[in-house]
Amino acid sequence: MILYIETNFLMTVAKGRDLDAEKLLRNPPPSIRITIPAICYVEAINTYRIDKQNKLKFQAEIEKQINEAMRDKTSVHAKSFLVSLEKAYIENPLLLNDVQNRLSSTIDLLLENAETINLQNHIIQEICSQVFLATETLLIKNDLMDNLILQSIIDHANHHPNERKVFISGNTKDFGKQNVQQILNSAGIEYFSNTKNFLGWLESQSS
Repeated sequence: MILYIETNFLMTVAKGRDLDAEKLLRNPPPSIRITIPAICYVEAINTYRIDKQNKLKFQAEIEKQINEAMRDKTSVHAKSFLVSLEKAYIENPLLLNDVQNRLSSTIDLLLENAETINLQNHIIQEICSQVFLATETLLIKNDLMDNLILQSIIDHANHHPNERKVFISGNTKDFGKQNVQQILNSAGIEYFSNTKNFLGWLESQSS
């Protein structure tokens, strides 16, 4: 069975939001072949970069608020607020470091154990044609990256017509849309919005 994942899977593991996803990644059933478009690695790294920038801005704002709270010599609340700010000032970069370490570990595991779908020339040409049209015909509007991911998965699935195929993505806003579901189904891909549901379904298949 081919199990397709995308950027959202990496980020949920990196941010500690899906313990089932992490367990699946570390101990995949032998019957499953995890497969991911190469572009997802780039998107995950860029997502982390943006998150890092936001946390650094937050860090600067915390420092500013610490200085303000220290100037208040009479308010009990200012003193209590200062303690909380100082704790946040310490924990914020530690949390960022946790995310970085988990993302790095996740990428290493996937590079070692998963199959990578390289971006094909004909997909690039097709996306270019769709974007250059006066009226865009992208399956997922306003998200070029998700279109590249979707078309890479569909193309790979079409080259493996005799294998069972599933796709996990928590990004239901884009991949859960009816038109996208129809495209996935036409390629023989069953969609799951989270790892828990997939694992429950997988267990039911063997019983």
